[in-house]
Amino acid sequence: MARRRREPETDTELLEYITPDGEDAGAEEPQGRKARRAAKKAANQAAEDERDAIPKAKGRFGVRSMGIAYEAFQSLRGRSMRTWMTAIGIALGIAATVATVGLSSTSAAAIAERFDATEATQVTVSFSDTMRDAGYGPTLEAAQRVREINGVADAGIVCGSTDDLAASRTEAGDYVREVPVFGMEPGAMAAYGFEFTQGAAFDEGHVARGDQVAVIDESAARDLGYTSLEGGPMIYVDGREYALIGVYQAPEGEAKLTGAVVVPPTPCIEADPEYAAGQVFIRTDLGAADKVADTAPTAVFPEGPDNLSVSKPSDLRSFRKGVENEMQALLLGLAAVSLVIGAVSVSNTALVSVMERRSEIGLRRAVGAARRAVAMQFVWESTLIGLIGGLVGTVLGVNVTAFVSLYRDWQIVFDPALFAAGPVIGAVVGIVAGVYPAWRASRIPPAVTLRT
Repeated sequence: MARRRREPETDTELLEYITPDGEDAGAEEPQGRKARRAAKKAANQAAEDERDAIPKAKGRFGVRSMGIAYEAFQSLRGRSMRTWMTAIGIALGIAATVATVGLSSTSAAAIAERFDATEATQVTVSFSDTMRDAGYGPTLEAAQRVREINGVADAGIVCGSTDDLAASRTEAGDYVREVPVFGMEPGAMAAYGFEFTQGAAFDEGHVARGDQVAVIDESAARDLGYTSLEGGPMIYVDGREYALIGVYQAPEGEAKLTGAVVVPPTPCIEADPEYAAGQVFIRTDLGAADKVADTAPTAVFPEGPDNLSVSKPSDLRSFRKGVENEMQALLLGLAAVSLVIGAVSVSNTALVSVMERRSEIGLRRAVGAARRAVAMQFVWESTLIGLIGGLVGTVLGVNVTAFVSLYRDWQIVFDPALFAAGPVIGAVVGIVAGVYPAWRASRIPPAVTLRT
C-alpha cells in the first residue's frame, strides 16, 4: 500500500516540490541523494530567476533615491518631538564648534589689537650701566630730537631707582613707606598714558627750572595718608623735599609704576648711581616702530649710537597666529566631545526606531522593498536629523560669537565658510551615526516580522 505524502509546511519543503519547469515533483521523485540535491538546486535557481524577473517599480517612492528621502522626511514628521530632541544633541556640538572657531579668531584679533595699541608702539633706547658709571646719560636736547622724528607720538627720559626709597609725609619721617621712585620727563608720562585722579603732571617748565615737584600713584597715596592735595602737601623722598602736585592711576600693563613716586628726570640726566641707567621711552604711531627704532639711537646719542640698546616690538603675525592656534586647540577638543555625544544620541535614537518599526520594515520587505532601500531610508533619516542639527547649531554658534564679541567690545572676525561647514558637518555626523541602525534594519527578515 502506497504511503500518503505529507503536504509541505515551510518554504524550504515547498522548494523540494518545485522542479525547474514549475511542475509538481510528487509523481516522480528523484531517486538518490545526488538527484535530490540537483533538483533542490534547480528549484532554488528557478525561484531566484523568478524574483529577478519581477519588474522593479522604479517610478514609485521607496525605491528611487528621492522617493526614499521623501519617505524618510515624512517618517521624521510623524515623530517631530523625538526628531527635534535628537537634533538638539548635534546642534549643541555644531554650535560649540562654530563658536569655538569664531571666538578663537575674534579673541586672537582682539589680543593682537591690544598688543598693537601697547607693545607694538613702544620703543625704548637705553644707556648701559657702564655708560652711566662713566657719567653718560640722556639729555633734554636728545629727548627733543627724538620727539621730532616722524612717527613719534610722545617720548621722554625715564629711569628708576635701583632700590625702593623711604617716602614720608613729614620731614621728621612719620608714616614712612618704602616706594619705587622714577625720574621722568612729562613726555614720558604722556607716552605711558598717565591718567590723574587729582591734580596734574609737572610740565616742561618745572623740569627746566629744576623745581622739586612730584606725583604719586593713588595706592601709595592711600598708604601714606594723602586724601587731598588741598593746602599744597609735601612729600619727603629719601630725605629730599618735593611738592606733591598730582595723584595718578598706574597705566594698564605697567605694574612697575604701581605704588611709585615720580619726580623730574634730574637723576637720569646726572647719571645718579642710585638710579638705573637712563632711557628714552618712545610711543610711536602704529606701524612706525621699526623705522623709529632705527633712527632714535642716533638722535639720542650721536657720538656712539651703537653703544645704546634698542627694544622694539616683535613680529605680530607669529604672535597672533600662536594665540589663535592655542585657543583653537583648547576649545576644539570640547567641541569634538559635544559632536561625539550628539552622534551617539542620533545612533541610539535610530536604533530604537528600528526596533519599534520592525513590522513596518517587514511589510516593506514583503511587498518587494530591497534591503538597500530599507537601509537608505534610515540613513536618510539620520542625515536629515544631522542636517537640522547642523543648521540650528550654526545659527546658535554665530549668535554666541556675536554676543560675546559685543559684550567684550571686540571686532567680530568670522570665516564665512563656517556658515556652510556647520550643516555639512552635521549631515556627515548623521550619516556616520545612522550606518549601523540602517544595517540592522536591512537585516530584519520579512517572514519573522510578519509573524510577530
